[in-house]
Amino acid sequence: MSSTNRIVDNLLNGKKKINPTIIKNIDNKINKLEKNFDDLISINKRKKILVLLKSCLLKNKKDFIKLINLEVFKTLDESLGEFNYSIEFIDYSLKILSQYKFVTLADKNREIFAKSRGIVFAITPYNDPLAGMIRKIAPSIASGSPLIVKTSSYNIKLCKFIDLSLPKEIKKFLKFVYIKKKNNINRIIQNQKIKLITFTGSTEIGLKLNNIKTKHLQKKIFELGGINYAVICDNHNLNNIVNELIIRKIKAAGQACSSINKIFVNKNIKSEFENLIKIKVNQLTCGNINQKNQPDFGPVISNKHYSFLEKLKNKSLKYNRLIVKSKSNGDVKNLYPLIVTESNFDDTIYDKIETFGPLLGISYFNNEKKLFKKISSSEYSLVFYLFSKSKKIINLAKKLDFGSIGINTTKIQSPGSPTGGNNLSGIGREGGIWGFEEFLSTVNYVKEKE
Repeated sequence: MSSTNRIVDNLLNGKKKINPTIIKNIDNKINKLEKNFDDLISINKRKKILVLLKSCLLKNKKDFIKLINLEVFKTLDESLGEFNYSIEFIDYSLKILSQYKFVTLADKNREIFAKSRGIVFAITPYNDPLAGMIRKIAPSIASGSPLIVKTSSYNIKLCKFIDLSLPKEIKKFLKFVYIKKKNNINRIIQNQKIKLITFTGSTEIGLKLNNIKTKHLQKKIFELGGINYAVICDNHNLNNIVNELIIRKIKAAGQACSSINKIFVNKNIKSEFENLIKIKVNQLTCGNINQKNQPDFGPVISNKHYSFLEKLKNKSLKYNRLIVKSKSNGDVKNLYPLIVTESNFDDTIYDKIETFGPLLGISYFNNEKKLFKKISSSEYSLVFYLFSKSKKIINLAKKLDFGSIGINTTKIQSPGSPTGGNNLSGIGREGGIWGFEEFLSTVNYVKEKE
């Protein structure tokens, strides 16, 4: 057994302890990032750090996939997909560094310099434990911004493995903290050396972070919760549409920011739609991801989240019928099958609460204008999916105030595309040139004409 494999096994079985970062060490980490800040000014240095980061990930590929699989309960295929997605974010940042103009000549005596905003505090989610970190780390380093990272307690072992695996040269610009206490998080945010906060998580926590009082100004990039709707207007390509929506729904056992909360289906195709979704959901299995024969998706992250989903399901079934439920197979904790229930056009569950799990509401409509008026009034404007042949209806969707809109597809994400929401679903963007420029500020440099 290699030393890295031994580290991973010791992390997973609890032999390798992860001690909370004490206040003194938090301050020391930020001070070291400030001390090393100027070393990241060079574009070539940034490229070198990103290449080293990519090399470190590839060297430990099997171990990262194992940690994603066993710590946050993703299938092996999904864990591999997440690892590859992480590498794509590094590649994209390297591409930006090869093409981006950090100095622009505005006129004969005026130059615009693009420069780092300063030290970044990144708070990352559990549902994409590796990609969720790398999609913040890569553009931050590319912009010349050292950063300090706090991840979820649900994937702290993976985070610790990254920390232990990184070359010393990367650690000059990237620090990790292991904290849960609100006061310690507040302390980092209130540190005047922290110039930007990037957070992916719930709207509830995002609002709390936004309201922390500081004595300085900070840039914020918050990707928050979404009440994501999908609308099916006709039966064109319906079989493929249902397949695609189910795949999107069970990604990370429904614990994904792009997951669908509720599907609106044209009443004219109700019977055809329900026959299809029953056939396909009945073929799915939620099961133990730590076995040779992999399930379609694994358990949800915790007992607490399982109980949360049960309460929502019971409330929904008190007023509406069960359409279909997938199979569960295994004796592990928190196996939550995909449960599809009918819901009212307006309801207090799927319209108000992000399920963030394998619980899906279905509603039926016969008036597009009424439906789009309802959708446009949502305060949670993260992602919207529309399936229609009608150009008129597609044009209606383009006017909606959502961060991402998928027309006849759910494949909305890529390292080169901006993601994030509006209103209560967030502020700022991650991904693409737009996400990269969130980490930059500008200097208007003017010389007197000679």
